[in-house]
Amino acid sequence: MRFSRIAASLSSLVFAAAASAQQVEPPPEPTFVPSTSPVVGYLIMAVLFGAIVAISLMPSKRSNTDL
Repeated sequence: MRFSRIAASLSSLVFAAAASAQQVEPPPEPTFVPSTSPVVGYLIMAVLFGAIVAISLMPSKRSNTDL
């Protein structure tokens, strides 16, 4: 029982030592530069939202017997 606790503790230390021995490289810098402004996307979203609201508020062509 005592041996298993010691073995579990030492095995975690072995993995930690192996991880700390690795060479750490800095993360690469991103090269993507957006060419459009986010305002264009907001304008498209506003136009689509307005179109959906306008279509949903249009009265339907029902006859008086459907009431």
